[in-house]
Amino acid sequence: MTDAELLAKVKTGLSVGGTYNDAQLQIKTSAVKGFMLNAGVTLDQLETDLGIATLTIGVTDIWNLSSGEVKFSDAFTLYLLPQLMAVSLPDEEE
Repeated sequence: MTDAELLAKVKTGLSVGGTYNDAQLQIKTSAVKGFMLNAGVTLDQLETDLGIATLTIGVTDIWNLSSGEVKFSDAFTLYLLPQLMAVSLPDEEE
């Protein structure tokens, strides 16, 4: 999935139309995507419906930044991110 396609999906999840906020949203989408990849989410996992939803929640969390208050919500870090990783774990052989 290209960055433009990913941005379009995030914008749909945020109910944002037009292009006015595209530059800001692209920066935030890239930042959250990088965080998720560094946390162990694979690109394939990120591009699923659950992955896009998790990414969109992360973008929402950092949409309106306040000095010293940059953080992800519990919904992102405690519920969605671990769920995304657990759902996508490969089957283990016995």
